Amino acid sequence: MKDVDRQQKLQVAGTNAHYGAKWDSALDGVLDGPCHLYTLRVQYEDTDAGGVVYHAQYLAFSERARSAWLRYLGIDQSEMLTIGNLGFVVRRLEIDFLLPSGLGAVLEIESSLARLGGATLKLHQKIINRDNGHILARLIVDIGLVKFVKGKKPKICRLPEAIKTKFSGFMS
Repeated sequence: MKDVDRQQKLQVAGTNAHYGAKWDSALDGVLDGPCHLYTLRVQYEDTDAGGVVYHAQYLAFSERARSAWLRYLGIDQSEMLTIGNLGFVVRRLEIDFLLPSGLGAVLEIESSLARLGGATLKLHQKIINRDNGHILARLIVDIGLVKFVKGKKPKICRLPEAIKTKFSGFMS
């Protein structure tokens, strides 16, 4: 999609009131077809002394984007944890670092659903330099839902139907 189209989506995203009160278009991104788009600017803390982004920050950026997507969908992770002792955990992650980024760059994290399982989600994510469109990193992330029980190992559990329903329209 062209940058102009994405900018228009960013400007009108706040009018999508049906996504719930906890969703904030300024903080939680927008949808672009089957993809969730989350934008951030590289800060000083994200870089080394030469202004190049630390490789581990790409993982942090992608985690922020996944959390923002859940909020956008009205999935309250804090509530899931406090009420149901449920949490999403990364089971497996692959990342291909393609190009570096630097201080002040505006990055867009594009997340899409590759597979929706009974207890897991497989996501594809791309970290893109918004100014030039270059893909900086590609990620494949397997996420599972677990129940935390004090004194025991977390136990994998099935995704609630409400969560599966929220993700069902996002297959890429």
